[in-house]
Amino acid sequence: MSVVLGFSCTSHDSSATLFIDGKLVAAIAEERLTRIKCTGKDIPRLAIDEVLRHGGVTRADVTHIGALSGYFPEEYFHWISPRREFHRKLKRLSRRLRGKPTEIIWTGHNDREARAAGVTLESRMRKELFLEREGFRPGTTVSFHSHHGVHALLAGFYSGFDECLVVTADGFGDLDEAHTSGIYRNGKLEHICGTNGIGYSAGMFYMTITELLGFRPLRHEGKVLGLAAFGDPAPLHAAFSKALRLSDDRMSFLSDFNHPDTAHEDRVAFLREAIVGHSRENVAAAAQQVLEESYIGHVQELIKRTGVRRIAMNGGVAANVKLNQRVAQIPEVEAIFVFPGMSDSGNSVGAALFAQEQDAPGFLAAHQHALRDVYLGPEYADADIERELEAHQLRYEKLDQAALVDRAARAMHEGLVVGWFQGRMEFGPRALGNRSMVGHPTDAAINKSLNDRLERTEFMPFAPSVLAERADEIFIGVDKAAHPAEFMTVTFDVREEWKSRIPAVVHVDGTARPQLVRADRNPLYHALIKRYGELSGIPLVLNTSFNVHEEPIVCAPAEGIRALREDRIDALAVGPFWVDNPLRQSIR
Repeated sequence: MSVVLGFSCTSHDSSATLFIDGKLVAAIAEERLTRIKCTGKDIPRLAIDEVLRHGGVTRADVTHIGALSGYFPEEYFHWISPRREFHRKLKRLSRRLRGKPTEIIWTGHNDREARAAGVTLESRMRKELFLEREGFRPGTTVSFHSHHGVHALLAGFYSGFDECLVVTADGFGDLDEAHTSGIYRNGKLEHICGTNGIGYSAGMFYMTITELLGFRPLRHEGKVLGLAAFGDPAPLHAAFSKALRLSDDRMSFLSDFNHPDTAHEDRVAFLREAIVGHSRENVAAAAQQVLEESYIGHVQELIKRTGVRRIAMNGGVAANVKLNQRVAQIPEVEAIFVFPGMSDSGNSVGAALFAQEQDAPGFLAAHQHALRDVYLGPEYADADIERELEAHQLRYEKLDQAALVDRAARAMHEGLVVGWFQGRMEFGPRALGNRSMVGHPTDAAINKSLNDRLERTEFMPFAPSVLAERADEIFIGVDKAAHPAEFMTVTFDVREEWKSRIPAVVHVDGTARPQLVRADRNPLYHALIKRYGELSGIPLVLNTSFNVHEEPIVCAPAEGIRALREDRIDALAVGPFWVDNPLRQSIR
């Protein structure tokens, strides 16, 4: 039996993934278990144990570990330089004697030294020490895989395209790599070009704007995107183009800041000064426009040079759903795909895929396919849910599926917000109908009331979950991006006749970020939306992630129950159980 574990230890969004005999069995981000958003910089031990538990195996059963070239405990590596290794040993001993935890290092520094010496990162690892301390069996294969190589593989492998252009971009990866582009076909990636240096990074540019606007980088870039729709990009466009633009050949990103030691700091200082006296809306609008112009220009050049018209995207920049819409709108583009775990959390899947290719060359070409769903997290038995409800002394009803769907649909139609907690938790940043809060989309007033209850920013739009078979009636351009829209990774313009009917899920710029729900992917959620449509005439519902601001999406029943008791929702449908908010009037 082949039991392949993939995990990523990054500065944020660590995760673990399990394949058994070539089949993707489970994947989960560490944050969903620690309950600390964007958990990273260490081995995701809770996530590892959870995916193994779901697969019915233990650490001793693992045959190959695919890891990312990212953050890792320092004690598991040695250095080529004897002097550096000696100092590391002293520092390691000092920390141990003082009772301090193991230092976490960025293995990119170690990898740089290894590459310069012509050796691999694997050869620098104290593998047996790692395997023994972490509970894996001796002799287990351990391999490390490059950050942007993993991003690119995931985009191409799960796109469903026989051949496609792959574009990845984020803050930075291995050795300060910030972007890579290539052609993916038959399990192979032909590298075309890339961008090195965080002073040129598109992702770092957007992260800097996020921080300068008072938001948290690597977490609140979506707020900048939401805010951009309210602003005018013109006043800052020229200045921001100095901080991010395309090279003359349109094959890499550039800026005016190119000192090898201070490029990033210089760019930050320039942007900080440039935005003085400008509204945050205009700052966000200019950042969004400059990002779109540079990224789209690059994609157009790639199409021109290669003739390949299908685009697969990954990396943190691909979380920008408006940018993804702009790529789909390029006339030459036939179709796009965006890997739904576009942040570093998704890279544990790619590390595991590369590991299997290493074990069995040709694995990738033989197994590549269009991603079906991302319901890869924990699920809970009815008995476990019921025990949790009893422990919290809540009154509840157990309903069959038809009755549960009807009760929830009627509650939404009456204006209430329902916590919809069903099946396996989603992998990736989006709630896709298994850990969602759902409500009616027909009254824009729900935006303020729900944002207040969830302690979220008032200008952020909510998204619709729509019956896939009805999506084209409501949104423009669905055909080019129907697959990624199943994972809520792209916006569309809303047709004019629908804007006034579903104002709660239409942003100020006339766009929406829908999830296309198919009956063969999530039949229970599809039935809920269909039943709501029968009551309201609207074939979609408002869907927002089941979490309070700054907390990860709920994972276990107790977390959904806490949201109910804190009055974040009006009712909870958890498994087959219906629970009314004890603070509000029951629905009958």
